[in-house]
Amino acid sequence: MDKNVTYRKLQVGNESLFFDLVLLFNKEFETPNTDFVNNDNIAELLSNPLFICIVGIKGNEVIGGLTGYELPMYDRLGSSLYLYDIAVRRNDQRKGIGSRLVRELVENCKTKQINEIFVQADALDQHAVEFYRKLGGEISSVYHFTFTDKS
Repeated sequence: MDKNVTYRKLQVGNESLFFDLVLLFNKEFETPNTDFVNNDNIAELLSNPLFICIVGIKGNEVIGGLTGYELPMYDRLGSSLYLYDIAVRRNDQRKGIGSRLVRELVENCKTKQINEIFVQADALDQHAVEFYRKLGGEISSVYHFTFTDKS
């Protein structure tokens, strides 16, 4: 585990750190337009109490982070959380940073009566599947459908 990494839940005022995390996501996920960040949504997301963003910072650089969305439940007490994205800079991977980010998320969820965290992993991405399994995640066989506006 890298002792030089600090972990921080972002809030309003941390837009530049969120911006840097989006650039890291773009690079690690090999997004076609690696320099694009939706600036209009950054501040709005950080002010949304149902959105969470946690980053790992080494020196002055964001080297990892995750984002998620709280989903209030209507059929039981509390909420669930959808872990939307998680990434660690390539040369900082396999040092416990991703695991620590998830632990930070779990601790945050405990304070908000969030009883379940779920995440999607592409079946072909065995690195991600093993990462979530190692953390104690239980695999579910589901189909993912996407509906897009084709107009």
